[in-house]
Amino acid sequence: METTKGNFRKKLLVTSISSCLLASAFVQAQEEEMFEEVVVTGIRGSLETSLDMKRDASSFVDAITAEDIGKFPDKNVAESLARIPGITIDRDFGEGQGVTIRGVSPDQNITLLNGQAVGTSNWFVLSNATRNFNYEILASEMIGGVEVYKSAQADIDEGGLGGTVILRTRKPLDMDANTVHVSAEGQYSSNGENFDPTLSGMYSWKNDNETFGFLVSLSQQERSVHREGMEDFGWFGPSIDRIDPLMEGPALAGGGNDDKGAIPWGNGSVLFEQERERTGIDLTAQFAPSDNLDMTVHYLSSEMKADNVNSNLIGIGFRGVAYLGTDTDMGMTNDQNVIEELYVRGGENHEAASWSRFMAYDNIYRDGSEMSTEVIDFEGNFFNGPHTIHWQLGQTTGEGTNRDFFTEFWADPTDERTGLDFYNPGGTAPYIDFTTYNQWMINPGDEMWLGGIFDQVNMAEDQENYAQVDYDLEVDLGAVNTLSFGAKVRDRSFSQQRFQTNLSNLAPTGEGSLGAASDFWNGDLITVDHSATTNRGSQTYFMPDRELMYNALYAVDVCGVDDTSLCRNDSLIQNLASFDVEEDITALYAMATFEANGIRGNVGMRYVETEQQANGYNADGSAQDAYESDYSAWLPSLNVAYDLSEELVLRFAAGRALTRPAPFQLAPSFNLTPETGRGSSGNPDLKPLLADQYEMGIEWYFADASNASATAFKKDITNFIFNQVVSAEIEGVQYNQLQRPENGGASTIEGVEVQFTHSFDSGFGVLANYTYTDVSSAEVQSAVSIVDDEGTITGSTLETTYVQFPNASKNAYNLGAFFENDTLSARLNYSYRSEYFIAQTEIGNQMRDEQVQLDAQLSYYVTDNLTLKLEALNLTDEVVENYYVRATDGVRLGGTTLSNGQRVFIGASYKF
Repeated sequence: METTKGNFRKKLLVTSISSCLLASAFVQAQEEEMFEEVVVTGIRGSLETSLDMKRDASSFVDAITAEDIGKFPDKNVAESLARIPGITIDRDFGEGQGVTIRGVSPDQNITLLNGQAVGTSNWFVLSNATRNFNYEILASEMIGGVEVYKSAQADIDEGGLGGTVILRTRKPLDMDANTVHVSAEGQYSSNGENFDPTLSGMYSWKNDNETFGFLVSLSQQERSVHREGMEDFGWFGPSIDRIDPLMEGPALAGGGNDDKGAIPWGNGSVLFEQERERTGIDLTAQFAPSDNLDMTVHYLSSEMKADNVNSNLIGIGFRGVAYLGTDTDMGMTNDQNVIEELYVRGGENHEAASWSRFMAYDNIYRDGSEMSTEVIDFEGNFFNGPHTIHWQLGQTTGEGTNRDFFTEFWADPTDERTGLDFYNPGGTAPYIDFTTYNQWMINPGDEMWLGGIFDQVNMAEDQENYAQVDYDLEVDLGAVNTLSFGAKVRDRSFSQQRFQTNLSNLAPTGEGSLGAASDFWNGDLITVDHSATTNRGSQTYFMPDRELMYNALYAVDVCGVDDTSLCRNDSLIQNLASFDVEEDITALYAMATFEANGIRGNVGMRYVETEQQANGYNADGSAQDAYESDYSAWLPSLNVAYDLSEELVLRFAAGRALTRPAPFQLAPSFNLTPETGRGSSGNPDLKPLLADQYEMGIEWYFADASNASATAFKKDITNFIFNQVVSAEIEGVQYNQLQRPENGGASTIEGVEVQFTHSFDSGFGVLANYTYTDVSSAEVQSAVSIVDDEGTITGSTLETTYVQFPNASKNAYNLGAFFENDTLSARLNYSYRSEYFIAQTEIGNQMRDEQVQLDAQLSYYVTDNLTLKLEALNLTDEVVENYYVRATDGVRLGGTTLSNGQRVFIGASYKF
């Protein structure tokens, strides 16, 4: 792994910026096709500005502008983007994270800050490295506006298969001198009943000549996350060839066995608690010594501390009907061959072997986990008659630190004091009752043992250096009025290293473990409420003491050579999880802008070359592997707008888009969970995705802040990437659910977007949009395991299967209403997205059920300067729910259900 290249790049960047500052008088730059910033206030003013930007654009563009300084429409930028037709978001932790555009998943779209990439990372160890910007890290107060380009345009970075999101920050020379805005809020979360503060402020100054100015924006936000639910770990059943010989039906009360049936491998009563602390700094200095020269230095830093604890009491119901011959636990199978009840009891029928243990209790402490992003950018424009030259160079870095202190208690499967009650009414709502039978869980003794433990740190970095120059020439060549040319070079690196301290020769239960549960308990209890997720009650059980377990780990002696007793391995590098991906990208473009007889637009060509090197380790972690690849692509684009009248615009666009695979997908690396035999791996041989895309639409701007529009779109995709589930033995452990990305053939995405917005003179207004997205299933050749009568895998063969694109909801819509006058502003918004595909599993497709969210906002203008605010999110307390569709017969099987609860904000802002 490289250790000095980053320092060299930083020195090179500082030197380059200094040189440009000294030579700026001699440098000319192109002004990007940017929209003129308009200072607006209120909902109606924001809508009017956004719709004007949409109407005046040559491409298919949607826009969002702040209602006022420091007042973006939502607390999270992704939440605002979800109001745009064609865009849906994920809210796994209660706020927007990734952005799906026109059926294309978040890691295949790009987010740019002022036209440039943003380094990003994650705080969660199970989140693989992607190109997707994590919107959790960015405070919306720092953003002045957002543009979403849904059609290709030659002068915009390639990489967005579904679209490109451009975030715009404010500049001091565009604002009044001595502008001040401060805001203070408190946030209440219904889950956990926490109250957290948020503070933000901005100051902007410029001199009387308006030649120099600076802007400072600061934000500090705390948020307590309390997520609870019932988690599944994948389904097994007789429909899976390798599983069928291992199973028997549940035992019947009168003797004998019921039919074999599908059952989750395991389910967990899960509680996730996190203390988030997000700090943002945005600094901008702007210098315009003359009318034809403008230079800006911009620095942005955002950091999110993400200490958290994940508690998961896990019951492995599958082990009540597998590997045990005919002496299985009692239960019942329904007529769809799904187990609806199973009462697993410890005893002689459960051997004291690893495959027979059926109850575990995991607590993962992630103190010190955090993620950050940093941008330093130098931008300039020089105007000289018909010539405009624009330049931009800088560096962006995203860093993530994931700390996992993992602890796991196991129950002895032969102990008659332990058991679990599995219920699955209708086959679609799996739930485990742990506490009715195990009443000792509120006062544990030696029923469970600390038999799994490690202390791990995962460090990831995403860094890009870039330099760009653009040249515009105003011409008079018939309809063509501007010729644009540009070049951009960038080098980007993604790296990850993981270190772990663990124990060798640790027994899961009994004398060879670290001790009984009572040795690590000081009387604390936790309660997990399942009423919102499974319509069941709450479960209360012991919470072990972190410090006692931590001290027990580090009290064990360090391992010696060939040590066969319990011993500790300190800070071992996890080679299989460590990797480095380097990219050098060169792009050139030429574009002509035209306008005549009501027809306007642009036509261009972008050429891009990419050189990649992926470094990692082979499957046994013993040696480094390096994979090199390079490719180039021509990306044509055409955008045409025809002004049929002052109110009516007809649009057409055609172009080619390219998306590179995510860093982890390219890496020779693994992210494994040996406890469940699941994991994911990279594939350095992946090719980039290409899409030929077309759009046609009509827009009617029938009044101020009002429009009606319809757009049809189509994307013909080649080299699409899908996850293939394979079996593999890695470092002596068998993984039967290992997801590996592969390139498929061709697929098509087609859809329609419809939008209606109207602001009435009375102050009322309505907003509505609907998106229909049809993503065709793609035919691929997949490896299928061959198993013998004992369930042993003896080989594999190719089989034609069909795969779906993840994150693509067929139907999505937003309904909103607002009212606004001089003293009051109110908004109500309802969003809906239909179910969508997540991943392919052995039992069948894993899906995310339909999602709805109802939000409300209220502002009261005490004076022209002082505003009181109230906002409520997820008013109907919706939950996140996954399910499976069994491949053999289409039967629905229940999955993970999680509740994030409701959030309410109350606060005030002051400006002058």
